[in-house]
Amino acid sequence: MRRQDIQLLALARQGDTAARCEVGRRYLSGTDGFAQHIATGLDYLTHPNVKDLPQAARIIAESLSLEDILTLQQEAALTQAATAGSAPAQLKLGIWLCVRHERIEDGARWIEAASNSGHESAKRALAALRQPVEADRLPAFLRALTASKDLEGPVVAVIAAKQALAERSLVRLAGSLRTAMALAPNLSSEVAELITAAVRLAEETAQPLRGLEAASIEAGLDMRTSRGDRDAAYALGRALCGIAVGALAPETLADGVNMRKGVALLLRAADAGCEEAWLHLYRMHGDNRLSVANPQMARFCLEKAALGGQIEAQRKLGALMLRASDNLADSEQAIQWLHQASVAKDVHARRLLESLVLPLEGSDDEAASAIELVRRDDPWLAVRLQLSRHFGLTKLEALCVDPADGLRSWGLVVGKNPFISQIRLSAARAIPAMTEEALEAAKRAASFFAQASRDALAFEGDLRRRSLRQRRVFESHGLDESMFFATATSMTLEALRLGPKWAFRAKEPLQLALAS
Repeated sequence: MRRQDIQLLALARQGDTAARCEVGRRYLSGTDGFAQHIATGLDYLTHPNVKDLPQAARIIAESLSLEDILTLQQEAALTQAATAGSAPAQLKLGIWLCVRHERIEDGARWIEAASNSGHESAKRALAALRQPVEADRLPAFLRALTASKDLEGPVVAVIAAKQALAERSLVRLAGSLRTAMALAPNLSSEVAELITAAVRLAEETAQPLRGLEAASIEAGLDMRTSRGDRDAAYALGRALCGIAVGALAPETLADGVNMRKGVALLLRAADAGCEEAWLHLYRMHGDNRLSVANPQMARFCLEKAALGGQIEAQRKLGALMLRASDNLADSEQAIQWLHQASVAKDVHARRLLESLVLPLEGSDDEAASAIELVRRDDPWLAVRLQLSRHFGLTKLEALCVDPADGLRSWGLVVGKNPFISQIRLSAARAIPAMTEEALEAAKRAASFFAQASRDALAFEGDLRRRSLRQRRVFESHGLDESMFFATATSMTLEALRLGPKWAFRAKEPLQLALAS
């Protein structure tokens, strides 16, 4: 390095503003004995004692391309230099206002000011900006500037798209993408990624995505899908299957329906962790009118969606399993799925569960008061009455149920009654808990019976002794059995245990649960 350059650096480090500006200029442009190093040049020009000087802003605006100014976040310096009268800065600011902010009139005024100063590129830009066809205006404008080596039009358009995405402005994002694709002969991976982000933003905000052709969107989503983008696969899969993507109609994202490719993309998205895709796959494979119909695959996809936490899938899977159940194990599994959906506030799942619980008479407050009276005489009977009140048990079920053995995370199972010979009356039955209070009562009852001494059941005695004690306690306190014990025929109980018969009784809520 020459002696005079060393002296200039020394002055700059000592705080001389003119020296700082000159050193910054040389580093930015890589001239006069200084190797180009933009970061160092900006350090000198953005130092606190020079950053507010018009000269420093002018050097930044004139030494760097518009792409570098935007990438390095020097828009404030660009505006300051343009205001100070720098024609190159005015041209760059005008370009940016047109492309990024779509403020064509404001941008044109800055470009016209640069043109009036004799800037040749500004004159060409101004002519291109006055194209009669509005749709071609910005691409022609940037194409003219790119041809004259004043900037890289596609790069500037992509930067504008990225900033619009950061601000979640879908209109500006779509406009910038349209310009970027008009300038580039081939779709780049960067633009494809932005297209995918635009589709995702449109779905999240329930806005239409205007200005982009379906073929371009499909190509961008397809490119991102081939590179493992789950969101792109999910969006394109739905569009190809004719499914709307939020507020976006499928024909706005793809040129036509391609069911087989769409299903394959949905499967890819589902496998990558997009749980919602499993439900769409269930509907596609479960529709006999479609070429991709496959009942076994439909059931598999429904199970995967339910395991992934999809409430609709849990309800439908539970309803289908309960409809087909012919044994206790199947009923329990079905009720478990319906219970999960019901806890998540699914109304249809709750209605199905309610159809499995027999009704009781009287108010809950009166029943609670009566149970407290019984508890003083017979705590075991009080526990059984509380269970019966919450789960709608018949008298036989209430007096024979083993709470410790029958407790489930979703409710209660009344086991096979060893004291009854009639199959319809003695078969086991699964009953869901319709409230948190019912589930807590079942847990307390299980704990009470499990912790009791080994002779506790002996103290209760057999069914005959329990029934006798129950009648005496009820007579003593003047209690009505209909408040604690449900009345049901053997046919009604059988219908609650066997899925096909239950489905006939619960036809309406079952249809709604499967259709919604």
